[in-house]
Amino acid sequence: MNDEAFSKMINNYFDNDYRERGKIKWNGYFLSDHTSALKREAQAQNTIPVKLPSMSLTACQTILRHASANYEFVTVQQNISDADGNLIPNLTGLVDGFSDLGVYVQDTYIKFENIRAVVKEE
Repeated sequence: MNDEAFSKMINNYFDNDYRERGKIKWNGYFLSDHTSALKREAQAQNTIPVKLPSMSLTACQTILRHASANYEFVTVQQNISDADGNLIPNLTGLVDGFSDLGVYVQDTYIKFENIRAVVKEE
């Protein structure tokens, strides 16, 4: 079989016989770990945080500085409500740094004026 006949046969196959399986083909790529992570993330975003007792700014900053110096995880609750009046989800992570007006926790900037409470994670 020469190159031209082979090329014609291949083109004919893709033009007339080949059927793309579409989504079915890609479903196998969604690993159970990935699906589980998506479910956990959705559940975390839909969880309404319990209001922690309000803390003074000085107390919050002390915990944040200590956590930053010792590479400890903290949970920060902000005094910001969503459209339904519930507090936005708490942010847990390492303290990445400070500015004059706020703190970076897990690459997210939080203004000091918005912090309701800070809890050191065990």
